[in-house]
Order: sequence, then C-alpha cells, then structure tokens
Amino acid sequence: MDPSIPRPKGAKSKKNHLINPAIQHGYITTKDHTRIFYSSEGTGLPLVFCYGLVCSSLHWTYQIDYFQKNYQSIWFDYRGHQNSDRPKNLNSLNIETITSDLKQLLDELEIDKAVFIGHSMGVNVILDLFRQAPERVHGMVLSNGTARQPLDSIFKINAFKGIFQLLQKAHGKVPQVFEFLWKRQKANPFIKALVSLGGFNPSLTHEKDIELYIQQVANMDPEIFFNLIQNYDRYDATAWLHTIKAPALILSGEIDFVIPTEQQELMHQLMPNSRLEIIRQGSHCPQMDLHELVNLKIEKFLKEIQFIEKNA
Repeated sequence: MDPSIPRPKGAKSKKNHLINPAIQHGYITTKDHTRIFYSSEGTGLPLVFCYGLVCSSLHWTYQIDYFQKNYQSIWFDYRGHQNSDRPKNLNSLNIETITSDLKQLLDELEIDKAVFIGHSMGVNVILDLFRQAPERVHGMVLSNGTARQPLDSIFKINAFKGIFQLLQKAHGKVPQVFEFLWKRQKANPFIKALVSLGGFNPSLTHEKDIELYIQQVANMDPEIFFNLIQNYDRYDATAWLHTIKAPALILSGEIDFVIPTEQQELMHQLMPNSRLEIIRQGSHCPQMDLHELVNLKIEKFLKEIQFIEKNA
C-alpha cells in the first residue's frame, strides 16, 4: 500500500475525506509482473471508472468526488500510465490485456459485480470486459466512445490515420528529437489552444484542468501512446454489441470533435438495453465541461438499476 500517492484533483473539486474516510490505495501485480495502481474511495455499490487513451483519473475526478459519498468509487491506472508500471513487453499494451488487469483487480478487491463507467477508450475496456466476463457487469455508463476503429472517424475525417503513421515514423527515425518535442508541447500555446478546442469546451471546462491534462500527456512516454493506439484502432465490437443485455447509459457530447455523436448513436442502435443522452454544449469530455449535469444523469441511472434489482 502507498497512501501517499494522490489522485489528480480537478480545479473545482473538493476533498471528501471527512465525509467518507474509506479510502484505500494500493497495487496489484499482474501475471507478467506489471504493477497496476488502484484506488478505492467510499463504500456501497461498486463503481469502476475507466479513462481514455493516455489520460488519467483527472477525467473522472468530479464524478469520483461526488459518488464516493454513497458508493465505492474505484479507479485504476492502465499499464504504462501514471502510477502504474511500464510493461516490459510493449505488445501487452492493448485493450484485451488492460481488461485482464481489470478482472484481476476485481478479484483482488473481492468484487463479483460492479457498474463500469468509461470515457473514450475506457468505453472499449468496458465493452471488452463484458465480452470476457459478462457476469461481472451490473451496468455500464459509456461516455463519448466508439465501438469501432476510432482513427477512421476522429474529427469526422479519416485523414488522422495517415497523420498518426507519419508521427510514428518520425518517432522511429529520430526518437530523441521526437521525445524532446513531445515533452515541449506543455509549453506550446498553440498546442494548448488546439487541445482546448478539440477535446474540451473551453468556455465550460476550467483552464487549470486543461493545463493539467496537457502536462500529463507531455510527461507520458510516446512509445506507450503509439503501441496502445495501434491496438485501439483495430478494436471493433460492433459484431457482438447486440448480445449486451446489461443496462447501459450512453453519453454523447453535442460538440464532440474527437469521436462524433454518430458513433454513440450507432452503439445505442446496436445495444438493446441502452439509453442515449446528448449533453448539450458538451465536448469530448462532457463530464468535465458540465460535471454537475453528468453526475445527475449517472445518479439517476444508478438508482434505476438499484430499483430494478430490488423489485426483481
């Protein structure tokens, strides 16, 4: 256990330790000897938060702060991300292995079943958990994700795949120069403006949250990004989404330029027990743009699940 490692706090979030002191930090060691960091905050129905590609718990910090008062809010860092170890085999950076890490964490915490809440690539982690272990999924909240290759639709064009390939080649040819420029992005005002407009609604998301996210990406090893996104872009769950019977709340930012609303609409059409909620003025991160509204929508969904279970 290492209680000294803090969770990234949002600019407007408040510590709830005095409200609910049940906070536990720790590590699990996977079968390939990779240490995975996790945190459990609060007690009650388990909620497991999964963030996106090269992100962190910052993207769910307002929800973790809110729900830990009445629920057990759990989050973990993917292999190669934040407090978790970089795996020795970079080929293990894929959705399937991250999902296996999650299953091992559930076993460690003795959680048979939970509600899983995912953002962007975290949606794919949750979908794959259902594929691997459907009995463990009590319900799911899927925010701003896609069930199929994201690079084909990112920014509503299919040109990003070519851009990604060029970046990957540049990193392979001159890795030291590339990594220097990668780390310099946190001091680049153009990058800040681009990320603000592309990933957030800058008129709603707190500026300090956007700055912290850019710093976290800049501090990430670019090899982690390149290895993981290759697998992420090959992932396609559309063929079996119709088999998901667990209740699902699908959230979509109205002005999401990263993964367009059409992708969430497709998931809704294919998943028989799902509901789609469009977050007006929400970006790719509506849970940070309009966290109070998103909290209320998630809370309503959780109460519906509990009511159905109670009266079954």
